[in-house]
Amino acid sequence: MAVEDERIRMIGIMAREAGIIDDPGWLNRLTEPVPLWFVLEMMLKWIDRYDPQDGPYD
Repeated sequence: MAVEDERIRMIGIMAREAGIIDDPGWLNRLTEPVPLWFVLEMMLKWIDRYDPQDGPYD
């Protein structure tokens, strides 16, 4: 199970470095369930970060 725990921690660190997770306290609670609104908010931040809508039209 240690390999799975390390994988989960690495995903959390990558999400924090990408700016998807703002609160570093979440790294201690990565295996806890979260509300759907939180997951959606993280996905919307990711979409806005990697697919900005304010660029050139063409």
